[in-house]
Amino acid sequence: MTEAAAKETVRPAPARPAAGVLRRLPAAPLYFWLAALVIAPNILLFATSFLSSSGGVLVYEFSLANYARALGSDTVRLLILRTILTALAAASLATLVAYPLAYYVSRHLGRYKLLAVMLVVIPLWVSLLIRAFAWRIILGENGVLNSFLVNLGLLDAPSDAFLYTRFAVILALTYMAIPYVFISAYTALERVPNSLLEASYDNGATPFRTLLHVVWPLSKQGVAIGFCLAFLLAVGDYLTPTMVGGLDGTMVGMVVASQFGLAGNWPYGSAMAIVLMMAVSLVLLAVTYFSRGRGILQDVDAGAGAPPRQPDRSLGGLVKSLGAKVLLLLPYVYLYLPLLIIGVFSFNDSEIQAMPLGGFTMRWYVELIGDSGLIEAFQRTLLVAGITVGVALVAGVGFAMLFAYLRIRWAGAIQGLLAMPVAIPGIVLGISMVIACQFVGIEPGIPRVVVGHSTFVMPVMMLIVLSRLKRLDPSYVQASMDLGANYVQTFRYVLFPMIRSAVIGGGLLGFTLSVDEVIVSLFLTGIEPTLPVYVWNQMRFGFTPSVNAIFTAIGLVSLGLVLLAIFFMNRSAAGKNGTPEWLSVR
Repeated sequence: MTEAAAKETVRPAPARPAAGVLRRLPAAPLYFWLAALVIAPNILLFATSFLSSSGGVLVYEFSLANYARALGSDTVRLLILRTILTALAAASLATLVAYPLAYYVSRHLGRYKLLAVMLVVIPLWVSLLIRAFAWRIILGENGVLNSFLVNLGLLDAPSDAFLYTRFAVILALTYMAIPYVFISAYTALERVPNSLLEASYDNGATPFRTLLHVVWPLSKQGVAIGFCLAFLLAVGDYLTPTMVGGLDGTMVGMVVASQFGLAGNWPYGSAMAIVLMMAVSLVLLAVTYFSRGRGILQDVDAGAGAPPRQPDRSLGGLVKSLGAKVLLLLPYVYLYLPLLIIGVFSFNDSEIQAMPLGGFTMRWYVELIGDSGLIEAFQRTLLVAGITVGVALVAGVGFAMLFAYLRIRWAGAIQGLLAMPVAIPGIVLGISMVIACQFVGIEPGIPRVVVGHSTFVMPVMMLIVLSRLKRLDPSYVQASMDLGANYVQTFRYVLFPMIRSAVIGGGLLGFTLSVDEVIVSLFLTGIEPTLPVYVWNQMRFGFTPSVNAIFTAIGLVSLGLVLLAIFFMNRSAAGKNGTPEWLSVR
């Protein structure tokens, strides 16, 4: 028998169609989630943009009138352009702050590197409302900045030029964006092979030339990812401009949100959201094009982590080192000063949010205990977060196992689509989910909020668990199956003990995300607000110093949960090159 004939003899029989369907059956929930919570809401958003509205009721007649109205309106075009430019300015400033900071932390810090990283990232998990509100206290006419400048003699009287301006919006959005850019830049810098840096120095290159010709080309793609995240955050955030920008800070997100509120014109709001997303896509494509690099830096290329450079003991070197440390502290002051001010004013015995402080008091915290509306909102928030984490936990762990152990066609693309709700602007996610919930008949309230929160909490948990699963030796699972254990026994006694810390950490992070979320919740809560929405409504109808106490309490609880989550996720394993695993996921 010839070799060709032998191959013909052992050629396996073609798989039957029914067998192929059965093999894909475990992935059915994955495809259902993708279709129901990611693809369908965006299709419905797109379809709604072609309808019209009469008296707040949808009219099912196809029309391009909404796009003609949006594109033909000078006001809408101006708002979109202003929104894009503001977001670009905030993302650019955040990059100018975050990249040098990430480079210094990566290349010059040794034993305090992880602490420096955590101190930048932790404000990311403090409520958006807290951080935006803090800037209103700082920039107000009787705020901290004016008091400081007047006391120094730089101003004769408090100025109203800081708050409710475009400058205030950019400053606050830059503050929000820095942690996103830092995470991406730091992760990219940690992957730069040491051998290339040593080769550059050995060939006589100065540190600046090494940075310009070696480090930057290898890290610019990571920086671009952080820039894009910061840009998307700024585009989709309409609460911060409302709080610190006033009329001068109006962005298109505020107009889109109004179409789903008092205006009651969902089709027009959908059309504006689609136009905004198209403009955003063009910016993202441009950033991606200009940040592309030659070749791909793989994990195997990276060295054993970026070691700190040996300090220069000369006088000039000591002066440079001291100057660098002072500059290093400035971003941390920028990140933590607003949070500190909120905490200080929560104990201020005055109903006026102005300097000087009136004295110490605990009455704002005592008032919180007697506020029945706040207590109900808090209980509702805990219920929503608990159910959301439960749903996201089951789905996220299950999907992560499917990606890790089952051959799924187009797995990378599906993972990207599942994570899309994390990346798209919050206002677009909110209106797409409200349209989808309305379409299937889910009434406003807790069920809607749970569905909306699950769309962005589940991907976070899935990616965290999947990152841990990819680091495990697959022979453990294979050995368990060979010894006769079934799937449930293998998961319970072999797999789960090895991923338990990632599951707990992901659950705590998901809980924090759900508790603090406000942009998406505003579209879904109806008359049953969660705590952040309740606080937001209170701020719109009149300020009370209890808001400071609420924010301080939320911030402390959030920080505690985040630190607990980080502890669990880093308990059993750390990422390559000493990079925390949770940073690699983000």
